[in-house]
Amino acid sequence: MPAESTHAFIFLLGAVIAAVAFVGLVLGANALLSPRKPNANKLEPYECGMPPAGNPHVRLPLRFASIAVLFVIFDVESVLLFAVATRIRGDLAGGIAILGFAALLAFGLLYAWRTGALQWRW
Repeated sequence: MPAESTHAFIFLLGAVIAAVAFVGLVLGANALLSPRKPNANKLEPYECGMPPAGNPHVRLPLRFASIAVLFVIFDVESVLLFAVATRIRGDLAGGIAILGFAALLAFGLLYAWRTGALQWRW
C-alpha cells in the first residue's frame, strides 16, 4: 500500500470518528440540556389546531397506495423530462429520445387509466 493511500485512509478514518463523536456529543447535549415539562396538551397529537376526531390508526385501502405510487412515478418522470429537455436543447437524437420517453409515459398513464387504477373507490 503506497504511503499516500495510507495517509488518505487515516484521514478518512479520522473524519468518520470525528463525525460519530460530533453526533454523539450533540445528542448527549440535547438529552441533558433540553427542557422537559410534559403536560396533557403537549402529549396530545396536533391536528390543525383542532382536537383529533376518530382513530388515527385507520387502515387505508390498497387503492390509496397504488394511486400514490403512480403519482410519484409520473411526477418524478415529468420533472426529469424538463431537466433533460433543457440539457439537450437542439440535439435531434436527444429530442427523439425524449419523445420516445414521453410516449412511454403516456402509454403507462393510458394503461393505468384503462385498467381503472386511477379510479377512487372505497
